[in-house]
Amino acid sequence: MGLLHQPELAPGPHRDLVDALHRLHREAGRPSLRAIARRAGCSPTTVFHLFTHPRPPAWSLLEEVVTAIGGVPADFRDLWLAATADGARHLPAPGRTIAGRRAELLVVRRHLEAGGGLVVVTGEPGIGRTTLLAAASQQVSTFVARAGGVPVRAAAPFALVSDVLRSARLADDGRWFDEALARCPAFVPPALARIVPEIGPSRPDPEDRFAAARLFAAIESTLAALSSLRPLALVLEDLHWSDPSSRGFVERHVVGGRGVPIVASLSSGESAAADAWLTRVRREAALVLNLAPLTPKETREQLRLLIGPRLRRGDVERVHAVTRGVPLLTEALARSMTAGTALAPVEDLLSPRLDQLDPSARTVLLVAALAERPLPPPVVADATSMGRAELADSVRDLVSRHLLADPYTATDVTVRHPLVSAAVRARLVPGETAPVHRRLASAVSTTAHVSPAEVAGHWRGAGEPREELRWRVAAARAACDGLARDEEALHWRRALDLWPADGPAPADAGITRCELLLELVHATVGSGHTRHTGQARSWLEEALALAPALPERDHALALCRAGQVLAQADPQASVDLADEAIAVLDALDDRVALVRAMGVKSSALRGAGRNGEADVVIDRTLETTVRLGDPALHRGALIERAWHDIVLGRTAHGLRAAREARSIVVEGDPFSDVWLGTYHTDLLLMLCAAADDVADAADPGLAAVREAGIESFVLSTMLLCNVAEARLHAGAPGAASRLVRPRTRDDPRQPTRFLHLVRAWVQVVQGDLEAADRRLEKVASLDFGVSAHRQAVVNVQAMCDLWRGLPARALDRIGAGIDGETVTSWSPYTGSLLCLAARAAADVAAADPGRRSDLAAQLAAWQQQWSTDPLAPEAVHAAAAATRSTWRAELARLHGVPQLPLWVGAAEQWDLVGRPHEAAYSRWRGAEVALRENRDVLAGRLLRRAHAQARGHVPLLGVIDRTRAGAALPAVSALAAPRRAGSPWTTPSPRPTPSPGA
Repeated sequence: MGLLHQPELAPGPHRDLVDALHRLHREAGRPSLRAIARRAGCSPTTVFHLFTHPRPPAWSLLEEVVTAIGGVPADFRDLWLAATADGARHLPAPGRTIAGRRAELLVVRRHLEAGGGLVVVTGEPGIGRTTLLAAASQQVSTFVARAGGVPVRAAAPFALVSDVLRSARLADDGRWFDEALARCPAFVPPALARIVPEIGPSRPDPEDRFAAARLFAAIESTLAALSSLRPLALVLEDLHWSDPSSRGFVERHVVGGRGVPIVASLSSGESAAADAWLTRVRREAALVLNLAPLTPKETREQLRLLIGPRLRRGDVERVHAVTRGVPLLTEALARSMTAGTALAPVEDLLSPRLDQLDPSARTVLLVAALAERPLPPPVVADATSMGRAELADSVRDLVSRHLLADPYTATDVTVRHPLVSAAVRARLVPGETAPVHRRLASAVSTTAHVSPAEVAGHWRGAGEPREELRWRVAAARAACDGLARDEEALHWRRALDLWPADGPAPADAGITRCELLLELVHATVGSGHTRHTGQARSWLEEALALAPALPERDHALALCRAGQVLAQADPQASVDLADEAIAVLDALDDRVALVRAMGVKSSALRGAGRNGEADVVIDRTLETTVRLGDPALHRGALIERAWHDIVLGRTAHGLRAAREARSIVVEGDPFSDVWLGTYHTDLLLMLCAAADDVADAADPGLAAVREAGIESFVLSTMLLCNVAEARLHAGAPGAASRLVRPRTRDDPRQPTRFLHLVRAWVQVVQGDLEAADRRLEKVASLDFGVSAHRQAVVNVQAMCDLWRGLPARALDRIGAGIDGETVTSWSPYTGSLLCLAARAAADVAAADPGRRSDLAAQLAAWQQQWSTDPLAPEAVHAAAAATRSTWRAELARLHGVPQLPLWVGAAEQWDLVGRPHEAAYSRWRGAEVALRENRDVLAGRLLRRAHAQARGHVPLLGVIDRTRAGAALPAVSALAAPRRAGSPWTTPSPRPTPSPGA
């Protein structure tokens, strides 16, 4: 690797650091790079670059190397800080040290500096999670944005995410944050303003169907832009007290090595939801560090840091026996150590310090403990009615007693540890908390970034239901604006509980009971809590009975939102709500809201099977959007018209509407472009259009994905999957693999579940069946929600099982997958699932003929369980005829009477819709029948055509080749003999070019 040359640097702090490092190396006798690397726990190349690279090294690496060659890291700390002044201005002054935890500290530091994804630090209360994260944050050059969960803000939307974004915004007077926003797409600032309103106006649209995707993409884009300008890491403490939306963001967008590095701390057992979250992210390969108690040696080190080097004989053993290595208990015991110290709970260890407080200090500590979060000194002053001098003296006294956090680690007033807060609250007498909560509610409500959920919590503690109701409504609306449905539902339910039973709500509540009930339905059903659907119906009945006499826009919008989320669970209720909203909006002449209400109604009518009525509503919607001149609304109405026309069999009209929708340009809305592309390609797939036509329809949407950087948007992944699926249907698995393989290098996760499903399909076709089965097992554990998507998963699983020679497993899997389904779909999955079930049943019956009647009865039951027969002649999908022909051929095989005309007819039907692999499978089955009938020439022709069409399908090619070899067929020249007259199915017709209208 050569000599350790010094880089050419201008005189200054960086050159002084390099000179000192090389001087230390010479004084140590010039140890080899391998020796240094072995002691420092890194590679020789890393050590070489540390000595020779012109950029300053990371502190964690420098510290390890200096220690490895016999130096003192403290001697290099000031040199390193001076050399990295531009990138380390945010670092607090070094001073805190930590006992033990060397391995954990190294892991956290390296992750903050050069990691990716998520590290979760767990452990019992008092074990030192906060101390570890604080020490690691101080020792890195990366900007660490910190936030912590607190119980009082557990229902505030994206509380932790907004706190870390504010932390970055406050650094460098906002220049870094502003420059990062300037690099983001145009949709980012207004979307981000939902949760950080100080960056600008947001004007949230409650009817924006892409609002949630827009917000998640905006957060992700902002963090990426910030980290591109300066190294950035996030530290999120006490996730067991955090809001579900912040945990959801971490789980969806950062787990698995993506995005900026995140270190989180969590106490197990504090929250069932947080424990379930930890189980999921652990499965997603997030690193979990469980802090163990300190050893006796580490406890000795902690005691020396606390009380100096002079320890009496037996002190360490006695303290460790009492505290069992829990650092917080060791600290509390060390402050009041006596010769006869015995095992005692932490409350008793803290009692002497709490009993010695004067009234002013006790008041400050009580306010801080009940606030459960850091409070700015002015807020504490308001809540305690203290002057600046008196407050400063009380805070100083509490810090000296180690009850409040040190002032250099927190500028706000913060209780040192949650166990201290618990000890303070345990000593309160009845009635003592209400006045403090009342003062806190008044003080917190005047802050710049007030959290309505926090204020409502304090009014609840004060026992003031009137005030709590007002703030609870504000908290629910803030959660709605922040797209946190779970938190919103909690607030609305609490507001309903607070509603006066004997009269109307106070005028300052800002909502009627009718609207409250409608909003509760929207939040509860919309968040996926289907178990509350029955209760939602009772809320709806009461709301409709309380409908106001005069039309109001807010009331109509509440009706619309409630109807929208009920479209799948209760279509008739959705239609009724939409009708009432349309009547109100028509009277108000609000055309934009009217169009959206009509969209809710048409969707509900289609869900109820009332397609004729939906047709009339869509016509009126199109007429209204034309008069409005709103391109976005008109484009959405056209796509709805296209979908509806094709479902009703008006293919040409539907394609014309889709092409017209594609010609409309909506500036600055990439999510709508992706949505349009997804719907358009869905239609083309349903019509079995050519793969190139599907790719052409997807191009504008995929371009919008690349330009806006919204690859994690679920419709973005579905759009790419549609193109890949078209390539698979066209017999080009290699092209499909090139599309999805770059996005499926890691394990399947919720945002990439569709991509991994298509990748597994490709692996099945390419013959990598074991890998496909392993991938499908992980994919199936994710949430797919919609019935058609769940059927798609079972479809690929059954396909994999059949080619692996496991027909019984495939049959059981299909039965479990469609158990209880009663709806039908014009997607290919229901029909193809039934075909795969018939194929599996025929294979099972071939080995066990006695089961034929039972298997046939089971297949008939599965076919009849749908509200509309998916194999009926009037089925919409273009491949329905081919699917129906294959079903009949498989049933004949199941009954032991396979028929050659059925298989040849099915192959010709698959030819018409451009599905070569399905056609090849049918011809192979037909060749098997021909061989049994001793029609070798015909069998050879069928196998030769099947072999040509099965190109790229490795398992299918294998069975075709084995059939040809086992049958000892005539030579190829004999196979080309003229066909016999009078046999119309002996030579399949040439494959025509598929068209969308086929």
